[in-house]
Amino acid sequence: MAYQGFFNKRTQFPRFKSRKNKNSFTIPQNVRYKGTKLIVPKFLDGIEMIMERKIQGTIKHCSISKTPTGKYFVSILTEMKYTPVNKTELSIGIDLGLKDFLVLSNGTKIKNHRFLKHYERSLKLNQKHLAKKTKGSNRYEKQRLKVARIHEKITNSRMDLIHKTTNDLVKQFDTIYLEDLNVKGMMKNHKLSKVISDVSWGKFIDTLEYKSSWNDKSVIYIDRFFPSSKTCHKCGWINNNLTLKDREWICKCGEKLDRDLNASINILNEGNRINMSVGTTDYERGDQIRPEKSGVIYETLKKMELHDNVAQKPLHL
Repeated sequence: MAYQGFFNKRTQFPRFKSRKNKNSFTIPQNVRYKGTKLIVPKFLDGIEMIMERKIQGTIKHCSISKTPTGKYFVSILTEMKYTPVNKTELSIGIDLGLKDFLVLSNGTKIKNHRFLKHYERSLKLNQKHLAKKTKGSNRYEKQRLKVARIHEKITNSRMDLIHKTTNDLVKQFDTIYLEDLNVKGMMKNHKLSKVISDVSWGKFIDTLEYKSSWNDKSVIYIDRFFPSSKTCHKCGWINNNLTLKDREWICKCGEKLDRDLNASINILNEGNRINMSVGTTDYERGDQIRPEKSGVIYETLKKMELHDNVAQKPLHL
């Protein structure tokens, strides 16, 4: 698939996996377990494993991986009937931030723990020691493991917060409204790029989307140019003089507003307005679906671009 995408000019040339990062391989069949032992081809005596949870459903295949810290994990894919969480008929607006990780329109604030900043001093010191070691030596390998363990701690802490938060949101709300942030564009700001990467908005959104789809919940995006922070949720007046350092401001109507809470309420109101006007169609976040550049479908689309009159005729593919 990777080569097919490259030759169809949809992606860049595929790169092989690096040995320095996470190594993994997949066993597509003949996977079973007996007690706490994993039995796969060429290891019929079994590999002792610590089971995180009881295996349910029909086993399809498994993937065995090794982390940079030298730990081995097995991920077993099973097929089983999934039971979605119950419907609540509730909706929520969420403002993603840096001071607070999330601010919900019901007033709940989730702290931004700044995991990278918390371990940054230790990471810097260990990386400094690693730079002075000779590559390939035993001391270099011991120091590399120390650095890898710090990175692993940061990643695990971050993902623990993301999974717990997304689980709670999906269980409590049926419709979740988010602002469509241009994360890649914001990362170009060298003053904020490290903090933005540490808070992991992209990973949070991806996790929230797939968990919502599993449970038949909706994640709807508000236009990124909607002035959620500058608009008063009471009277609708827009404060064009609001700056990033202004965390609270007073509207002309006399309402004292918390910047992030006000933004989340406006996101909820705007999302409800969109739902009322156009139904439950999700905002496509400004992206267009990339067509397959192969076969009859792509050729037909190219002809439609060249000849406007073709678009008015029915297509028979």
